[in-house]
Amino acid sequence: MLHALCCCRHAVAALPAPLLLPPPTEVATLKAKIQELETSGKLPNLDRSTSIAGPDANSNGVRDDIETYIATLPITPVQKGAALQSARALQQKLTVDLSDAIALDRVSNLGSRAISCIADVFMPNYQDGFDLDSKIEAMTANTKERAKQYLAYNRARSGSVSSAPTGNTCDP
Repeated sequence: MLHALCCCRHAVAALPAPLLLPPPTEVATLKAKIQELETSGKLPNLDRSTSIAGPDANSNGVRDDIETYIATLPITPVQKGAALQSARALQQKLTVDLSDAIALDRVSNLGSRAISCIADVFMPNYQDGFDLDSKIEAMTANTKERAKQYLAYNRARSGSVSSAPTGNTCDP
């Protein structure tokens, strides 16, 4: 028992110093810098409302700010279509009924099809497609509420098994 206490004491002594939050003026400066980058177009102007779904004026299943971002990308129309398909699948992960196993499977399959589509349309540079998908994923879960919901979706799917889609997986 003495050994355990000794080791714990050394372990506690080896812990890093607590993380200090920046002063409020630095936070305000960071917010101003983000606003400046969004206004200049160097950073996408994302919806930061508390709504999980966010605005979707044309009801196409893609949040308006993400759709606007995809429209500005210097990629082909087919690649933009794949990016929109991915954004739609990611958005559904936020809004699916987590208690409905069939709906969870359906949304998971939509996500698998979207990833496969992105890989196909970005060939031979499929990594560019995966990088874009990761960026859209981060943009989709850009608020505390959305991030929590996305984590809840992933917890609900944890341990599940899916098969990889085959054939043309891009939406028409």
